[in-house]
Amino acid sequence: MTLLLLATLLVLVCTGLGILRVSIDGGWTHGDDASGRLFEFTLRAASLFDPLAAEPFGQLFWIGRALALVLALALPWMTVLPGALAAALAAAGITLLHVRMSDAAPLIPLEFELLGIGLLTAIWALVTWTRELHDRQRFSRLLGGQYVPPELAAAFTRHPETMGLSGEARQVSVLFCDVVGFSAVSEQLAPREVADWLNGFFECVSRVVVRHRGTIDKLMGDSVMAVWGAPARSRTHAFDAVRAAIDMERELQSLNAEYRQRGLPELTAGIGLSTGEVNVGPLGSEYRMDYTVVGDSVNVAQRLEKLTRNYGVPIIVADSTADALPDVLFREIDTAVVKGRSTPVTLYAPIGLRDEVDEETVSLLHTHRAAMEAGKRGEWALARQGFEQLRDRWGPPRMYELYLHGIDQVSGEPDERAASAQRG
Repeated sequence: MTLLLLATLLVLVCTGLGILRVSIDGGWTHGDDASGRLFEFTLRAASLFDPLAAEPFGQLFWIGRALALVLALALPWMTVLPGALAAALAAAGITLLHVRMSDAAPLIPLEFELLGIGLLTAIWALVTWTRELHDRQRFSRLLGGQYVPPELAAAFTRHPETMGLSGEARQVSVLFCDVVGFSAVSEQLAPREVADWLNGFFECVSRVVVRHRGTIDKLMGDSVMAVWGAPARSRTHAFDAVRAAIDMERELQSLNAEYRQRGLPELTAGIGLSTGEVNVGPLGSEYRMDYTVVGDSVNVAQRLEKLTRNYGVPIIVADSTADALPDVLFREIDTAVVKGRSTPVTLYAPIGLRDEVDEETVSLLHTHRAAMEAGKRGEWALARQGFEQLRDRWGPPRMYELYLHGIDQVSGEPDERAASAQRG
């Protein structure tokens, strides 16, 4: 666009000085001349001004050209409102110059200069509009089956460069939410009932994602993949994703209350969440192209969702997410090597914002942390005491039973309950 505006400016200057004069003439001859032609068209170009033989152009001319040049170079980097303001300031500046230097004979009339500013602005606006229209079409085509919140779509419209259509590395948060035991449910219901039951789940989860400024990347069978930080950038993607996960758990409970009233099976879902660098952009082939994210964090989030079944917790987030949110309380669950990854991941369950968590929960969290630290130091009796207390007062029992079983395996000292079961 810059070259186009500079070329237009050069033509305008040459035309204003009279270096370039073009005239067009034509008309019907009605076949009166000897050639028998019915129409005659004439294009004439001439030069009425020799810049090499002319007197110095003067200060008024060069200041005006400098203003027009700055405008031509600046417009391609501006959005609509700043660009229109810059054009208005340039026109006002040139008008003021002609008024202040009225004694100097202008080589280019003021009316022609203002017309030139208007023409530059019109060309810039037309090219900008065409480019934005093209980007919006690519945006819609690439997002295909994804749903983007209206405010994020509006942000992209204002700043399309933030989307990164060509693909780029970016920090995002990825969430997977999957129905637990879907096969068993599908056996109990007719196909239409299964579809209605599953659509209720999708509607519930999608509503929460959009409310927390996330993007629904795709629906896969009985699971939802959502992303924060793409396509529109976000500085709060980890926080928004965790709050969305907590809200999903709450709203799924409300959905289950509705299902109970309708005589439908209740729904249990697992949620996995990870934060990290991924590649954001188009992925696919000439037959199918999607705008999506790929990378280690996507794999981790999907694996963590599967691990929720092992520990009996609804949400598991990776240490990369927990470390990014010092104002959110998390309960450490375990350290594990997820499938497809050699580096271990510390697993956490989100509890809530520090200011929103009641004192009793904070006290239980301290007990949990103390028991976990005792287990890491090999103080099995102290760890066992803490886990038994937490199993009975907090839960989930499945997770603490898993810890107690692990202590039995490592310490070789089965608890009284296990010993009683063996004696029986």
